[in-house]
Parts: sequence; structure tokens; C-alpha cells
Amino acid sequence: MKKTIGAVSLYGSEREIEAAEEALNELDTGLSEGEIRPLIQEIMEHSKLKAAILYDGNSVWSKQRIIRNLRQIVKAGVLYREDKPGYIPIGSMLRIPSTGKTILTKYFYEFLHLCCGSIAHYNINGWVAEYPTVEDLRAFFQKNEFGHRVLDHIPEWKTDVKIIVREIESILGI
Repeated sequence: MKKTIGAVSLYGSEREIEAAEEALNELDTGLSEGEIRPLIQEIMEHSKLKAAILYDGNSVWSKQRIIRNLRQIVKAGVLYREDKPGYIPIGSMLRIPSTGKTILTKYFYEFLHLCCGSIAHYNINGWVAEYPTVEDLRAFFQKNEFGHRVLDHIPEWKTDVKIIVREIESILGI
């Protein structure tokens, strides 16, 4: 389901959209996108909103969801679960073993390839195969696939993304 209120678009179930609409109803819409994105992010975190929120067609990202997943990855030292081997289907009958079930969530994966200067590597398993360890993730944030530090790759108006990347760099010791 989708609902648009000015420059803000909400996606989710009816209940998720209603909760987001109620939480965002006092948002000052006279601000620039760079000023309003961290405010929306803060409301998302405080109200524990589940709806996907876009401002002017661009996703506003939840810092809590990404940082929680990053801490799981740092604790494990890898982006996959070594105790749960995975398989990649090839057609309808065959499958090949992979590194294992990913610890990297779909949400964090989407953030990495949509905001941080990475290609999708076909899917989440391909991304994890390219960057399987915390050291690989650290190296990626220091120099993404376009040869830039991730923080320097992000446009100035994506202030919510910059907040998240600064926190990621802090946790990874960059």
C-alpha cells in the first residue's frame, strides 16, 4: 500500500502507514531535503516505524536497523553464518554450496548497494561472497567500488545516509 503526503511517500501495510502518518504529522515541510531527512530518521527511530519512508522519491534510512545488523556482523567477524551452510539454486533441480546463510540483512544490503557506491553483485549472496569478512567491509568503506571513501561518495543532501556512514566508520574503526 502507498500513501503520499506532499514530498513524503509511505509504503507498507495500512497499519504501518497510519502509524507513520501520525508520527510525521507535525513535521516542518518548509525545510530543505538535507534538513528534513535527519528529522524523519529521528522520528522513524523514536516511533519505531515499520513503513518505508521516501522523501522526494528517495528512501530515508533507519540508522538503528543498520547499526544493529552491523554489530551482529562485527561480533561474528564475517557476513555469513558458518554454522548454517547455504545453497544457491541453479535452475529448478540443482544447487551449489555457498558460504552460508547471510548475517547481512536485506535492509543493510540494499543500503550498501543503493547508497554506498557498490554494485548489487547479482544478489545478497554475491555481495557477501565479494565482501565476506569484517576486514573486507572495513576496506570497502575506506574505498568503495568507485575508488572513493564511502562518506565522500554520498551527496550532501543525503544527510541521513551520512549520519549512518559516520556511525559505521566509528564502529569499524575507520
